[in-house]
Amino acid sequence: MRPWIRNCLFLLFLPNLLWGQPVDLGPRSSGNDPNSEDDTGRSVVKTRNRLLSKSIEVLSEREVDEQLENLGLSREGSIYTRRKRLKAALGEKEDNKPDLAALAGTSKKDLPMVIENAAEGELMRVDQTKGGVLVLRGRVRIKLRSGTLEAETISVDSDRQEVYAEGGIKFEDGRAKITGDKFIYDYRLDKGVVYNTKGTVAPAYFFGEKVKKLDDKRYMLEMGYFTACNAEKPHYSFQVDKVVLYQDRTVVGTNVRFQVGGTTVFWLPFFYNNNLGNGWTTQAGKNNTQGLFIQNSLQWSTIPTWSWTPMGYKFRADFYEKTGQAFQMEMWRQSANLNYLIDIGYANHKAYQITTGFEDRFANYGLGTSAVTNQVDKGNYWGTNIPNIGEDRDPWWKGRIFLNSKMNNTEKDVTRNLSIQYENFTNRLFEYEYGNRYQPSNSLQSLYTFRDVRYGYVRNNLEWKLDYTENRGDLSVNINMKRNMLFYNLSPLTKSGYFPTVDVLPSVTIKNSSEIARLPHFETPVYWDVYLTNTLLRFYGVPTQDKLKIPTSDGSYDNPNGDYKDNLLRTQAFLQGEMGFRTSMNFGSYVSLAPSIYYGAKKQSAQLPAGNTDTVSTNFTSLERSLARDSYQYFRTNTNLRIGAPILFLNTTYRKLEAEKPELQDPILMKNRQHELELSLESYALENFEISLKTIRDLRTFSDEYQPQPTSQERWYYTVFRFAGHIDFLEGFSKRKRTLLEKKRSFYTGLFFNNDFVYHTPLHRPLSNNFTLSYKMGGFRLPFLRYIRELEVGGTWYHIYYASMMDNYRIYAKASIDITREFGIEAEIDSRVTEPWRYTNQTDNYYYQRYILNTDPTSPFTSMNMNPTNLGQDILNGSGINGTQARQTTAMNVNRAMAVLKYNLHTMNFRLGLSSDLRSVPGGTTGASQVTFYDQSIFFSISLTDFSLGQEDSAQLSRIRLFRFRKRPFRAGYTEGVESE
Repeated sequence: MRPWIRNCLFLLFLPNLLWGQPVDLGPRSSGNDPNSEDDTGRSVVKTRNRLLSKSIEVLSEREVDEQLENLGLSREGSIYTRRKRLKAALGEKEDNKPDLAALAGTSKKDLPMVIENAAEGELMRVDQTKGGVLVLRGRVRIKLRSGTLEAETISVDSDRQEVYAEGGIKFEDGRAKITGDKFIYDYRLDKGVVYNTKGTVAPAYFFGEKVKKLDDKRYMLEMGYFTACNAEKPHYSFQVDKVVLYQDRTVVGTNVRFQVGGTTVFWLPFFYNNNLGNGWTTQAGKNNTQGLFIQNSLQWSTIPTWSWTPMGYKFRADFYEKTGQAFQMEMWRQSANLNYLIDIGYANHKAYQITTGFEDRFANYGLGTSAVTNQVDKGNYWGTNIPNIGEDRDPWWKGRIFLNSKMNNTEKDVTRNLSIQYENFTNRLFEYEYGNRYQPSNSLQSLYTFRDVRYGYVRNNLEWKLDYTENRGDLSVNINMKRNMLFYNLSPLTKSGYFPTVDVLPSVTIKNSSEIARLPHFETPVYWDVYLTNTLLRFYGVPTQDKLKIPTSDGSYDNPNGDYKDNLLRTQAFLQGEMGFRTSMNFGSYVSLAPSIYYGAKKQSAQLPAGNTDTVSTNFTSLERSLARDSYQYFRTNTNLRIGAPILFLNTTYRKLEAEKPELQDPILMKNRQHELELSLESYALENFEISLKTIRDLRTFSDEYQPQPTSQERWYYTVFRFAGHIDFLEGFSKRKRTLLEKKRSFYTGLFFNNDFVYHTPLHRPLSNNFTLSYKMGGFRLPFLRYIRELEVGGTWYHIYYASMMDNYRIYAKASIDITREFGIEAEIDSRVTEPWRYTNQTDNYYYQRYILNTDPTSPFTSMNMNPTNLGQDILNGSGINGTQARQTTAMNVNRAMAVLKYNLHTMNFRLGLSSDLRSVPGGTTGASQVTFYDQSIFFSISLTDFSLGQEDSAQLSRIRLFRFRKRPFRAGYTEGVESE
């Protein structure tokens, strides 16, 4: 505002300012009372600022910007923000302290309170030299710093600097809205308590005995519950002893009880939720081997405070009636410089086996057909022949760490990459017993929450690895160390564990690729490549048991209770270095040639471990001779010729390696260690289809001593013909769009197929054919179905010519369909046909004679069911309608089946499911045998896949929808002379 405008407004309203009378809630005093003068001054300042505010409100946007520029202030922000900035610059600071501060005989700090409304007020005090209590009644509204308080009665104690309120309490502070019966607030500490409260931290709701304001960023609820359900009677809630709500939308609670309809479903000692939300799944049920069980999963993400802290967590706590308990935790981080996954777990495992007690099969309502018991034979009591029968508990541990660290320096052209992998299990069955669970995850194809069945598997092999790579320009250096481990079943079984099989200690690789010239006519670069690698390998055998230092009476040194140790067989070294040149040449648009030639040498050797001076075995001598044949200098060439266009082209690769000065001459191959020509005819006429025909021709020259020499026909390798593709029923044969975002739609449907035909060229007859067909669709809405999230149906047929008895069929299907807004189904089945000859009527005496009575090395059968059947009859028998015997003799065996009924309530998913999986457990009288059967489970699960207390960040992220129209981006920035209108 210009100065003359401000002066005119001041003179215009000056008489009103002089005639205004102050309002004094205290006792009457003389006219020369300094308190009256202070009241008059505050009234003048307040009136002047009010008039100034009204004058600024009528200014146009351009006039506001002009005044801000004259004052040297920023013009950024909305028009509301700019007007507020101008008012703050021109207005005078008001003294908003309440009157009761003046009533006190001593000087006190300004009380951060403004009385906005009250029907009547009364000041109660002992004398004028001391402060008193101001009592306000009748729809009282006061402002306390950042919040406002409404109540029927409010008492303000200036001495203790506290506020007491009763009746119809309403307190608002930012996003928090709290109601209650009583309210206590402390000015100095800026903390308050509301009793018998209920409120919201939009849009979450909470109820409790009292809520405390700890500071500007935290509220604590005691003895209450909270929910994100906005129904008048919440469908679900979380009852807590204490919960703290932070301003950044973080929630921390203790002694949390999840309730549905007032009934406690599960309990957690501690609960944490942040502004990114989390997922929560609880599953309870019964299965054949584990008995009654309950599985809990809690997962959440957070914004890391430090550059190395995790951004995601997952906790799992599982309890099983027969097999024990398991607790697992995962932490992970994904960023440009650091990525890692830490997975640790503990299980209190109970050993179990198939029981011979048939009465156990009918326990717990007889679910399932197999009886399992954890009352196992632990051996005899010490010093007696009395068997010790009972629960055999064994602590199981697991740990997995995958870490990757990257560093990029673009200025110096330096990159560093460090990878570490470590995994260890005290028992290889940890994942097999406690890794199979039902849990939700995200489906990238449909962008909707979907299930992820985590199949538990037996961990027979482990790998520890350390890899470091550094690139400086054209130079690359790699250092790699690795250990492969195998699980051995030892005697006694308590000594079983992982022992090394191969160590790489270490492997160093140096590579350099530099451009040294360019071909004159083709203008293509010529590269000079240098390659050097050195690897030290250690090979181990079956672990050996410690011997006795003093032999027994019969002269034996065997120690049945001795510990097992690594059994090092040999140490093997490999050294290779080569250098050469490579380039490429384009002869027009349809012919290209990429030649390369290298010269190098390699050396391999083996050594027995120190102290092993026994007679060198024949196997080790053969190994030494084999390594000596593979130690030589060599010339190597690799040339690729491509002729044609993408619609159809011929691709040939010529490879040749000639050995010079070998340590031990190969009597058969001589110099020709590799000499072959790979031919392929490929077509990419349609972007979504692949058509190729590939084979290899052996061109090596063998020694005359090698008889008989391979014929020209035998020099051909198998010929493989591939025809694969994807037919998009919506896009047709147009250019393929990789993602749904490119397609600008949220639904898809298409057919995927792949066929690999293998021709046995040396025998001039077909060998095998592998055909896979799958139909996928999702994202559709139909009149009788609300939403088809995902539907996939497919199968695989592996056919062997001239041995159809070994054919294999696989049929699978999975679906996730919402029938209504709340109700839906999920189903999955994976079946394999293990006796295909019963479908093709190949059940005559010829096949029985060939595969059973004769010693055919290709036959895996020891017994056969020769009764013919068909797919429909197999499905009927497999359902159990025709009895248990018919069910056990089906040709098609279900590897896995699952059916789930789901009910969605807000952000909660209730599921009732039945699953069946093939499983093997110890059985027999001693538990040494393996029994394979269908492990059936029935379960009920509660999932909170978007549990965020209704917070805006996660609520918006979890409800992504793709629109089929393009939106123009919003205009951003400031343009001179252009107004917002």
